[in-house]
Amino acid sequence: MANDIQRSVEDQISELRAQVADLTRSISARAGEAAGSAADLAEDARGRVRSAARVVRAQGQSVVEAAKDNPGTATTVVSTAGLIGFAIGVIVGVTCQSNARWR
Repeated sequence: MANDIQRSVEDQISELRAQVADLTRSISARAGEAAGSAADLAEDARGRVRSAARVVRAQGQSVVEAAKDNPGTATTVVSTAGLIGFAIGVIVGVTCQSNARWR
């Protein structure tokens, strides 16, 4: 009777070991697939970043050329943008101060 129980336990342990080995193989295979997918995504992202950098560089060069060709217009645009930013800052500052007074 003790031998039967011991044999039964040993069989169950062997079966569990086989299941653990199967799970380990399955997880390893899935991890390999995930690593391959991540590498593909990274390569795709790298290509998109390079492409975007080329576009930004080309557009920046166009802006520089336009500024060289029209320095008065470029100065006016930059000055206007600065004044608008300053005005927005003043408005936000005044609004924040008025809200602080009402609290």
